[in-house]
Order: sequence, then C-alpha cells, then structure tokens
Amino acid sequence: MSFLTDEEINALTIKRMIFHVVGGELEIPVLLSEISPPEHVDFFLERIKSALSGNMFRFTELSNTERILRLIRNNADTDASCFTEQSTFLANDFQSHHHTKNASMGVFFLFELHTLNDEKLFALIKYDNEDVVRYVLDAEGDEFQVPRLERFRESFVKKAEAMQKIALVRLTADAQGGRVVVRDRSKRTNISVYFERFLQVQRVNSTTDLSDKLVAALKDVFKKHRDLLPDDIRRSGVNKIYETLHHGAQDFNTDEPLSLLNQIFGPMEEDHPLVKSFTRKIKDLGISGESFRITPENIPKPRKRKLETLEDVIVIYDEDNAPDIQTMEDGRKRIVIVTAGLVTDDIDTGKNR
Repeated sequence: MSFLTDEEINALTIKRMIFHVVGGELEIPVLLSEISPPEHVDFFLERIKSALSGNMFRFTELSNTERILRLIRNNADTDASCFTEQSTFLANDFQSHHHTKNASMGVFFLFELHTLNDEKLFALIKYDNEDVVRYVLDAEGDEFQVPRLERFRESFVKKAEAMQKIALVRLTADAQGGRVVVRDRSKRTNISVYFERFLQVQRVNSTTDLSDKLVAALKDVFKKHRDLLPDDIRRSGVNKIYETLHHGAQDFNTDEPLSLLNQIFGPMEEDHPLVKSFTRKIKDLGISGESFRITPENIPKPRKRKLETLEDVIVIYDEDNAPDIQTMEDGRKRIVIVTAGLVTDDIDTGKNR
C-alpha cells in the first residue's frame, strides 16, 4: 500500500512551518519562531514530495517523536504556542543525537501538512547549509556593467542532496502508531543510526521480505512477457533471475530498476512493457520507492529445476542432483543421469490422453 495516493499527493498543502539551526558547531540549537503564514510553499512542497519515494518505517512503542507530533496534531489548532514549543523539543532531541564534530551545519525543519479530508501529516527535514555565490545585475545598467557578487552560506537550494535527511509522518487515527517514509542521504538503502534513534522507528519490510517480494515481481513479469524476450532468456529466465541475485551483493532502488532488469533479461529501454509491468507489480507488493541491499544469503535457492526437450522429455531435479548435459558433434544434447535406483517407471496418468 502506498504512503499516499496520487489524489492525496496532489492535495498536499503546508499549514505550518518552522526551523531551528542545528549542527556540529553548536552545543544546543539556535531556536527560532514559527514562520506564519508559511513562505515559499511551492519550493518546499516540491522538496517534501520528492521524499515520497523512500523507505517505509513504523514508530516503535514509546517513540518520543511520535508523542510530540501527536500533541501538535491534537492541540496546535487551539493552542497558539503548541507548534513552536513542541518543535523546540524535537530540535533539541535531534541535536542531542546529531551533535558530533563532523556534523554539518544546517537547519531542522518541521512542517505540518494537510491533505484530503483535512488530514494532518508532518515532514521533518535536516537541510544542510549551502555555500553559494549569486550575481546581481542593475536593471538600469549598461551593456558592459560589472555584476555584483554576493556570497551566502545560510541558504536552501533546490538540489535533492541538500536535504540530508527527511521523514514524512502519517499518524494513525488511534492513540498509537504511524507510518514514516524516510530518505537518508548518508544511507539510501536504510537509515543512519542516529536518525533512527531520534525517530525511534523500525523498518516495515525486513531485508528478507524485500528480497522475497523482489523475486516474486521478477518471476511475475518474466511469465507475462516471456514471448518478448530473447530465446536464451525464454528458455531459462527463472534460472537467470536466481543466478543474477546470487552472483553478489548489490544495492537496488525500486525507482531505478533498469540496471537489474537488464542484467537478468537483456538490454531494454524504460518504455519496454516488462519494465512498466515491473513498476506496477512493485507498487502492488507495497515496496515502491524502497531501496535495499540485495545479498545472496537472503535469496532462497529454488527447490527444483526443470529441463524440457523438444521431444517432450521432462527432467525435474534439485541442484545437488543435476544431470550431466553434453553437446554432441551434430549439435544435439545428451542428458546423462546417474542414480542409485529408479523409484517409478510407469505411465504418467496425469498426461495420458
């Protein structure tokens, strides 16, 4: 299930916003006041929406971050000081986990968002300071005027890398729980230790779950689009799936599947029907936007393999009892099976016509 539907995404608005200055140069945050009404909402809303493609987490029991966000959700509309006051507690908590000499300077943002049915969501962002130089021209100046250069260190830029960490929070309606989508620049396939401790969350899908769903999606699209693939892939596509995933550890982003799909099924473009089917299947399985590390240990070995010849001879076996396949001079194949004894030698009534 997606974190938000397309309709909910399109309906997102920023109701409240505030930020506090954090980073390694500070012992405690520099606390600021709420920006009311919110400013540059189009700029920030675009940054927030980019995080919808992230890893899904849930709050653990007794999460302090969840507790504070629930207080804001329930009280900020009637208590004018609630949003600012509670945001300072979040900023101090974040700084306590983030305070190291190597921690970059920046700001800790808190946004209250609204979507369909006036549902409240939250965005928590660590935005790094960017050292930028801009030029200013005199609108009345001549053709060869000298531009004025201005340098800014405390600035917010559009590029995604400037957001070091972002968490989108959707609280459940009852007294406890909620889902959190996280994009962590320092650990795209998961979440950094200190940000996990600050949020007090755990991943919804384990690495094993993600691997199982990936295999299921790959098998599904192979079966659907088998006829569009090269002959060698059509003959042994499932084997190619397991062979590739067992080859070695690799990072995988469900939003950028083309590299892995090309490894398995051969070269194809983004508009290939198989690629489109894979994207839909990943969404159906509830892991769209997830990034994770594929490790061979988490990919189950297939229980049985099957050989089928043009003569309608079928051999089913496991990897420990694979037949010996030899190529003869005329191109035909000889299949040799060494066995301790025959268990069945009878007519197959399931296929008897």
